[in-house]
Amino acid sequence: MSYLLTLYRDAELTLATTEPVVAPEQLVPLQDALALAERLSDLLARQQSALAAAEADARATGEAAGFAAGQARAQDAAAAALADALSRIAAEQAAQRDELRQALVALASGMVRRMAAELAPADVLAALAERAFDHVVPPQPVRLKLPPALLDPVRAELARRDLPLPVQCAADAQLHGLQCTIESQAGVLLAGLDDVLARTAQSLELSQRARAAPEAVR
Repeated sequence: MSYLLTLYRDAELTLATTEPVVAPEQLVPLQDALALAERLSDLLARQQSALAAAEADARATGEAAGFAAGQARAQDAAAAALADALSRIAAEQAAQRDELRQALVALASGMVRRMAAELAPADVLAALAERAFDHVVPPQPVRLKLPPALLDPVRAELARRDLPLPVQCAADAQLHGLQCTIESQAGVLLAGLDDVLARTAQSLELSQRARAAPEAVR
């Protein structure tokens, strides 16, 4: 009959012998072996505990690092989204300002045209010409070219006004309606109603853009 005598056992280590009786001369070595087995088991348990703690710490550190990285990415994404939203809002506001400005210019031009339509064409052309004379620098004799049908009425109207410079009126068959030009040594100035309104609209556009530029920088 064979025997298997268990001398030491735990979760990680087992010592056993097939001898039913331990000889006296083997008792001390056996006790040393058992003590060593116990120390080894204790050491192994501590190592496993340390490994488990290290794994838990590493997991926690990794989760914290992952959370921090995710939070940083989320913050970056939120900042980028906010910047994009602000850019879109600024662009929409700029477009709305441009549309409003164009609408106001169109409204003002329409009002001026309706007012001009209610006045005598000769009176309108005389007023346009008199205003245009202020842009002739330095003051000098000019030739005012007019539609043939309005030559005499405009000349008569200008004769009743105190003009800043000598004016010679002449007919130009290429001009129609409320068109007129002013010729001088300084050059040719288009002074008809459409030309004046176009220059006014352009001046307003440039003024509004110059005023909006500092706002865009801020």
